[in-house]
Amino acid sequence: MTVLSMAGLSMSMPVAGAEPAAAEPVRPGAKAGFTAPDRALGEDWKTSSDILVTGAGDTEGYHLYVARESAAFGWATLATLTSSAISVGPWTGNVCVTGSGRYAIAVFAPKKAANKPELSRAGALAAVVEIATGKATHVATGVELAYFNPGCGPDDRALLTRSLGDDFTLSTELLTVDAASAKVIATRRVEGQLTTPAPGPKGDYGILGRHLVQIDEQGQAIRQASLTGQPFGLQATARNGVDLVAVHGDRALAQRFHDGRLTTVATGPWDKLQLFGQQGGHNALVGQVHARASMPELRVVQTARQIRALSEEGHLAAAEVVSQQNMRAAGQPLLPADPADAGDVRVSVQATATGEKATRTFNTTAAPTLDVALNTNAPAEAGTSRVVDSEALTPTCAVPRNDPRVQPLQPSPDMVEWAVNQAVHGRLNVNRPANYLKAGLPAYQPQSLFPARTLIGGGKVPAQVMLAILAQETNLSQASWHVVPGDTGNPLIASYYGNHDNLDVIDYSKTDCGYGIGQVTDGMRVGSALFTETQRRAIAVDYAANIAAGMNILIEKWNQMAGELSAHQSYMNNNDPAFVENWFLAAWAYNSGYYPYTTRNSELQNGRYGIGWFNNPANPRYPANRAPFLRLTPADAERPNEWAYPERIMGWAETPQLKGFPVMTQAYAEPDHGANSPRTGPQGINQVLSIPDRYEFCSTVNNCSEATNGCPAESELCWWHGTANSGNCPMDECAKEKLTFSAGAPEPGVKRIYERNCETFTGEKNGNRDPSRDVSVVYTLNDTGQYNLGCDIGESDGKFTIRRGHPAGSGSSAPYAEIDLHQIGAGYKGHIWYTYVNPGNPKRRIVGSWTPNLDLAPGEKARYDIVAHVPSHGADYDAVEYLITRGAILGQATCDIDFAEEAGWSVWPGVPDPNPFNLGEDKWVYLGSYELGRGAQVQLNNIGNETINGFDAVAFDAMAFVPIGNNPGHSCGDDY
Repeated sequence: MTVLSMAGLSMSMPVAGAEPAAAEPVRPGAKAGFTAPDRALGEDWKTSSDILVTGAGDTEGYHLYVARESAAFGWATLATLTSSAISVGPWTGNVCVTGSGRYAIAVFAPKKAANKPELSRAGALAAVVEIATGKATHVATGVELAYFNPGCGPDDRALLTRSLGDDFTLSTELLTVDAASAKVIATRRVEGQLTTPAPGPKGDYGILGRHLVQIDEQGQAIRQASLTGQPFGLQATARNGVDLVAVHGDRALAQRFHDGRLTTVATGPWDKLQLFGQQGGHNALVGQVHARASMPELRVVQTARQIRALSEEGHLAAAEVVSQQNMRAAGQPLLPADPADAGDVRVSVQATATGEKATRTFNTTAAPTLDVALNTNAPAEAGTSRVVDSEALTPTCAVPRNDPRVQPLQPSPDMVEWAVNQAVHGRLNVNRPANYLKAGLPAYQPQSLFPARTLIGGGKVPAQVMLAILAQETNLSQASWHVVPGDTGNPLIASYYGNHDNLDVIDYSKTDCGYGIGQVTDGMRVGSALFTETQRRAIAVDYAANIAAGMNILIEKWNQMAGELSAHQSYMNNNDPAFVENWFLAAWAYNSGYYPYTTRNSELQNGRYGIGWFNNPANPRYPANRAPFLRLTPADAERPNEWAYPERIMGWAETPQLKGFPVMTQAYAEPDHGANSPRTGPQGINQVLSIPDRYEFCSTVNNCSEATNGCPAESELCWWHGTANSGNCPMDECAKEKLTFSAGAPEPGVKRIYERNCETFTGEKNGNRDPSRDVSVVYTLNDTGQYNLGCDIGESDGKFTIRRGHPAGSGSSAPYAEIDLHQIGAGYKGHIWYTYVNPGNPKRRIVGSWTPNLDLAPGEKARYDIVAHVPSHGADYDAVEYLITRGAILGQATCDIDFAEEAGWSVWPGVPDPNPFNLGEDKWVYLGSYELGRGAQVQLNNIGNETINGFDAVAFDAMAFVPIGNNPGHSCGDDY
């Protein structure tokens, strides 16, 4: 067994079936990963074939990166995987390399899929990427987003899993991918929860319950060996069997299965032993490895901590791989993604032979991109629900999108903390005046509309628990993720169209209707009598009202368990709600529900009650060697699917979100830890929460134990109820809330990312204005009374219209174009519409038209400068084309404008401004001077192709028409 020695790795971080891709563009050469490669890698590095392939996501997609030793492990982008059919924030994923070293297999999905059990089970995409060229091919839709998916082996076959079912029944589809042909060649259905799939030369393997199994051609699981502990890694070798690693107690075991028997080959600390597959059918054990036996095709790499990736021959280990956008997002969680960050990644590595470290930040944009087109008409793959275009195009969520009367203000983090501090003590009684945020509401107080419910047994919700749930659910956002603090915009609504963010689908039978910062769902559908219309609209518009309503939902989950007869109650520790840790079960139920004892005999529950299996920390879909969420690194937030939902809530309570960039502070206070709360870090300087053990929610009640690797039943038999312990709260081993804002503290003013610009356009700066005629300014809302950022504003001198679909404004495609149309409080006086460019999909076509009321008599003509307002944010497409119709018989003209350059997002055409402090600027730009008559109009559409730098937003802002008489006019593109 080859042994490589390496010191501990560390990273200094500022924060925490489609067509193949187009032919590979010419990419710049990768910069060397080590400045002195002879010293770091040894003299033979130039002739080495070793490579490392890894990945990280941002708003542009899931990027695969490659570092080749022959280039001194310089980094380059292999491919970018995305789907523009899905309107989401950042992406996440996993990648493995086949045994030949020629192909990478990737599973990728929107990061927010981790919040939805059904999307985690079967909501990801999969692709094969040729490592030599970067050519990527989509091979599967609706696969599992889990740490073990995909699984590669010693040849060019790979396995994908798709988890079928719910809390009542569970099975697994196993998809076999031939990487060479980039096709799924077989699909088998395996009864039960199969994890860690591993293709091998003598068959395909996986873990089913406590057994290593081989899956035959019909999907039958044939037991090979009974295992000890919870396995979290499985890799076949080319000729010598299968290697696996498992956690058993406080130790990790590495074993080799060969010729029908298991042999323990190494041990290590439970959280510092990993298994990686490598080229040629070899495997590597990584971590603090204590070898017991030497095995062929197995090498050891000694490290002090977990790593993210290992090169194919073991010469390089990557400690952390973090995208620049995600690092910035940890400090500015509500700032819009900066195009200059798109594709940038920071990687910390170490040469295993010498221990020399290097950290590099590089750009990933110059690489082949696979944009998966989601076919809405094709039959679904087995085990998935086919996405259907609904014939009934009537929304089922009660408060609409893109309604100018529904524009919530995006709060800043301190406003959210203030509201939670008040709400948990029943003091959220700020006075909202009538017509607050122009929503047509009567005057109210948030906790008069939604009085705080009483906790059974008394007590209050700890502020940090509620803040953690808001951080996980919505990143502290009341308005859409397109909206920054200080702006207004559409409310944040979960799956308003019932399409899981697929821009080409509307299926109102599958809507979620979770609104705002607390994702309040119950009562928010058309026809529900739970809330009044006033309450529903307040939930959508007012972050404070939403927090008041959302807190009641959390209290309801606590009360569901606390209200059971004493013999059937489920609770943590001493059941005192004052302690943060005691809310673990309520957070669990908040995400995936609670099945009451009183309804146990229903047909649905089949005699069982409690909380479901999906979020049980013992579920093998979560790696057994994971540290508590966010405790070691904020990079955990890039892979939320590796932790159960309540574990993530405890992580956000223990480690608050950060704000500010590059100097960051906490977005809300840490909890008040007890004197005897656990300690971590050097000399135990950091106090942390008492997090329950993985198997704390395993007992005879749910047939779960370490010996069975969780629950072997995969049904309602796996539901848990009872009492669990993580700390002795009366003995100060638990944490309580810490308030930043005292009782009755006034609501903080919003900390705007962009200061309001209320300057009124008069045309006087034009210099050539004809004062005998009026200037016409056409706003993007014909009822300017709906502008709600507080600027003085007059009436619109004309009419603005948005027509959707193709033909514009009519046809069956019109409702679909609404999906990717957004309103935000940016631009002139605080309102724009914007969408994204699209090369020709009629379902996404948007046309905006500005028709001024020119100061002209019938048949009269006059010369005008036309001036378009370009907003500081919400517009960065670098090739928009305005169409100017001069009048009924005067013909047309065009003017091309680079939004990115005009707003300051690029330093010159196509090149993003690298300055992280540049936030763009509002600007008026001339479209040219024209002789106009009555009926003159300016139009703009979103037809176009996205640039490689992510400049793709097309905005519709105010338009001015300045009369110039016989004076010289301005040209297209001139600055105003």
